[in-house]
This record gives sequence, C-alpha cells and structure tokens, in this order.
Amino acid sequence: MSIPKKVIDVQGAVGTTSVHATFVQRAGLYLAAGVGALIATVTVSLVIFLWSHYPSMPAEGTFATSEAAAVALEKFKALSENAIKNATEIFQTIVTQALLPVFTAILGYIFAKGGRDGEG
Repeated sequence: MSIPKKVIDVQGAVGTTSVHATFVQRAGLYLAAGVGALIATVTVSLVIFLWSHYPSMPAEGTFATSEAAAVALEKFKALSENAIKNATEIFQTIVTQALLPVFTAILGYIFAKGGRDGEG
C-alpha cells in the first residue's frame, strides 16, 4: 500500500499573488543550512574523537586481588572522566561559543519580524 504524496507550496501563493523570498533571505537560508551542517559535522567528529580516545577496560589479570582491582578501576575512571572532559570542552568551545551564536544570528536575521522598512 503506497502513501499518497502531498505537494506543499512553499511560495505561499494566494490567489494571483505569490510571495517569494528575497535574495538576502535565500542567501541567509543557505548560510544557515551550511552552519547547521558544520555543527552536525563537528558533533559527529567529536563523538568519533571521544570514541577513539576513550580508554578500554583493564585486562582480566588486573583483577587478581581486590586492591589491584580497586586501583585499576580508579585509573579507568580517571581516564574516562578525562576523555569525556576533553570532548566536552572542545564541543563547548567550537559549537556552543562559536557556531551557535552565528547560527541563531543568521536565523534571527532571516525570520525577523517588522524591520525598519516594514519587510520581514
């Protein structure tokens, strides 16, 4: 059973009047899509970075005594926290402090209401 496809008119035609995005709005939309794609790429790269730098569990032989097991687990915990901290700091620096403000500024410019000349 196939699902019928709906065609949605994004130009907003009303009667014989149609509304088209301005050149600046279209350029801003493409720029916002590019910044969004860059954010997604950085996020995926950081997940790969975290995966590659995350420590592996200690070998089975390190759990011979309870003292050795406690030391091995403490070291594993410290290394795990360090890997997560590094990835989180990189994400906050690149995405949260640099790219998200640019992304929201672009979207705010595109979708702003009531500009000076009455457009927008």
